[in-house]
Amino acid sequence: MDAIEFQVVNEVEEDSQGTRSCDDILDDPNRGRLLLDIHRVLRHPLLFLKITDPFITSHHPSCSHFEDHSVTFHGRRWCIGCTFNSLSFFGAMVILLIIWLFDETLLNRFYLFWGGGLAILLYFLVSLSNITEGKKRAKVLSKFLLGSGFAFLCWSILLIDGLVSPILAFKMLFILVLYLGFVTGLNIKRSHEIVHECETCEYMMRWSKCPGFREIVCRLVTNGFVNPEKRDAKN
Repeated sequence: MDAIEFQVVNEVEEDSQGTRSCDDILDDPNRGRLLLDIHRVLRHPLLFLKITDPFITSHHPSCSHFEDHSVTFHGRRWCIGCTFNSLSFFGAMVILLIIWLFDETLLNRFYLFWGGGLAILLYFLVSLSNITEGKKRAKVLSKFLLGSGFAFLCWSILLIDGLVSPILAFKMLFILVLYLGFVTGLNIKRSHEIVHECETCEYMMRWSKCPGFREIVCRLVTNGFVNPEKRDAKN
């Protein structure tokens, strides 16, 4: 048994004998910062994912500040952006493929490119205007604009020199790079929005206090993935 696991077992045994609980640790005003034990995460990735599972699909804290950023389906919270961007993108890609199989002359690269670009531009204008704030249906519809618009752009690239051509592999690679860049940009935008929202919140990004994160943090502490920073005994 490695040292980290041994330490966790000892903590569990001591807790049963009346030592500090997770709540005591998190609420201790004299404790150091909470540090993530990355080595333990790498040793037990499945357990770590199981503990953080609610956040994997919701991508936002479970609190009133982000109520309109997720939808609940079959008891699980899903991020509106990721869910409906993906559904609209892949749905539009399949629909356009069906149209191409039915009659390829119906797909015009010029209209696909500018139609997709216009849809994406319209999405960002709507997003920057904040008119969808607090309106879940409006947010969902705006994601369909973004996802389907990007699908139109992808098809305008695929149709260069015909769908089936010697450069198909290069077109697919270009679309993959474009997609990854697109997703990265959206994630940066989302992260910035979450940080801004959390910094102005009364809990000021203190995850041990935030009701949207506290339960997950507590489980991470209990399972040894997160530990208070050890302070010098002189302090």
